[in-house]
Amino acid sequence: VILIVADPKLNFFKRDKKPERYNGAIEVNSNETYFTKMELKETKFDFGKVKEGDTVMHEFKLKNVGDEPLMIYKSVGSCECIAALFTTNPILPGAEDTIKVYFKTIGRKGEQIRTVNVQANTDPAETTLTLTGTVE
Repeated sequence: VILIVADPKLNFFKRDKKPERYNGAIEVNSNETYFTKMELKETKFDFGKVKEGDTVMHEFKLKNVGDEPLMIYKSVGSCECIAALFTTNPILPGAEDTIKVYFKTIGRKGEQIRTVNVQANTDPAETTLTLTGTVE
């Protein structure tokens, strides 16, 4: 028995294929995860000119155009001055919702380009939303 197990020609311990991995907000086997498709009407918004101290808010409208419920896991802003609010409930296929992005302009004079990366059960896992404009 030991000779059969130790024989390298039989490949008892060799894997034929590594499982495909999904490296999004969580890491899972892609064949065990339900992916869907998110459609955004826009991913960039120019807020124009605002006064320093104002808080800019824009609603990015989205639709689940896939066959599975859409789950938004988290969002990460390019700095502490920008954040996104979104539902933690599943967005059913065909349903629409919004992601509200807030930008605090205190101490941020001049031309601004700020981003929020939103992670969901989509492929690719990350979508970037951008706010641009000028703070006076």
